[in-house]
Amino acid sequence: MILGFEVIRFVLTFCFYILLGKPLTLRVYFAQTLALICEHLGGAFPKIGQILATRADLLPLEICEALSCLQDQVKALSPNITKQILDKYTLSHKIKNVDFTPIASGTIAQVHRGIRCDDNCEVALKVLRPTVREALKSDCLIIQFFGQFIAKLPAMQSIPVKEALKEASDILIGQTDFMREASNLKRLHALFANNHNVIVPVLHENLCTPEILVMEFIPGLQKLSDPALPEHFARKALTVGVQSLYNMIFKEGFIHCDMHPGNVLMAPDNRLVILDAGFMTQLDNSTRRNFARFFLSIAFCEGNTAAQIVRETATNLPSNLNIKAFDLEITCLIKRVGGLRARDFQVAGFVGELFAIQRKHGIYGTNQFTLTILSLLVFEGVAKQRFPDLNFQQEAVPFVMAALNKIN
Repeated sequence: MILGFEVIRFVLTFCFYILLGKPLTLRVYFAQTLALICEHLGGAFPKIGQILATRADLLPLEICEALSCLQDQVKALSPNITKQILDKYTLSHKIKNVDFTPIASGTIAQVHRGIRCDDNCEVALKVLRPTVREALKSDCLIIQFFGQFIAKLPAMQSIPVKEALKEASDILIGQTDFMREASNLKRLHALFANNHNVIVPVLHENLCTPEILVMEFIPGLQKLSDPALPEHFARKALTVGVQSLYNMIFKEGFIHCDMHPGNVLMAPDNRLVILDAGFMTQLDNSTRRNFARFFLSIAFCEGNTAAQIVRETATNLPSNLNIKAFDLEITCLIKRVGGLRARDFQVAGFVGELFAIQRKHGIYGTNQFTLTILSLLVFEGVAKQRFPDLNFQQEAVPFVMAALNKIN
């Protein structure tokens, strides 16, 4: 009964928020209330909220900002339960000195340190929480059920609510698939194997199970925002980080969508460390080429080209779309941001305005296109704190040109 009441509050708050246009204080209030309800419900709700926070193409900026602040306050598993999971796969005989106090503990999994018995190599064990997959599936079904009613509201007719909730649910449940994450981690490691400035932990594949990932443990990691990290080291690492992200986007189309401060760190030897391959997306060649063209149009202030690409890649184009008006607004936006200094160009600000124009005209992009922009938004949050002059546009150009020459 309590869960049902909270879900109803969740839905009503969401509806009221969308329906209220002004004043701003009420919009912010409802956005913050929605975030609090998500956090209070627990389970899949905070995670779905975090994922929906990335959909600035669907939701106003205030709601995205509120949902992005959702935190997982998850109590660690008891040592006995963790040991039972290890014993289930006889890992207790292969890994010794496991520290049952986790390094990190989240909704889906927690991470422990241990030592391989055969070679005394220190490893990190990512342990899936028992029954989490079933619980998340149940919560996602509840969210999608109420999403059907939200989608029927007059104010929501032009927004693909059901599709967005389904995509968010799939992303979340996909993060419980450790076999897929193991495959992602191997591929990500191979992508940077010859890059002497980047470390992706080596997977200990022979020890991995459907509920446990075992990988190289890298000690002494620092957040790039740590004031104790010298400025020149932080700036170098952030430049390497944005180049690595562009390498993923434009060279391979295999993108880490969650490069937040906890997943992008500095090793003691001053190399950049990229962790967690649970939230990755693969671009097809067409999307990768279109995104390269879009990025190049921004760098060279070609607003008409950018507007055309947005229209061509959209999942929804209204029959009454005023193409001339839409193209003019996009062109004005591109002209304005194209002339900004690196310090003044904000990916988040640009994307917010771009999606606001799209929403105004009833245009929504593909999930792949949106997730690619998300990857840049997340990394900008890391970069701009320590390196406000990092030139996102300039750093992209060589990768974009190489991609356009390579992709058919």
